[in-house]
Amino acid sequence: MSKLRLVKEFFQYVAENKKLWLVPIIIFLGLIGLVVVVSQSQAIAPFIYSLF
Repeated sequence: MSKLRLVKEFFQYVAENKKLWLVPIIIFLGLIGLVVVVSQSQAIAPFIYSLF
């Protein structure tokens, strides 16, 4: 529940302060984190490695 509250507060901050440039940065960092987590799997690691 605390994590959902943090996300909600972040989006409220962005909306109130017109910091819309933060949204793509957060999405990009989240996607990079997702790639790192997924690449830890042994079956998919060679495919991720070939991308970079």
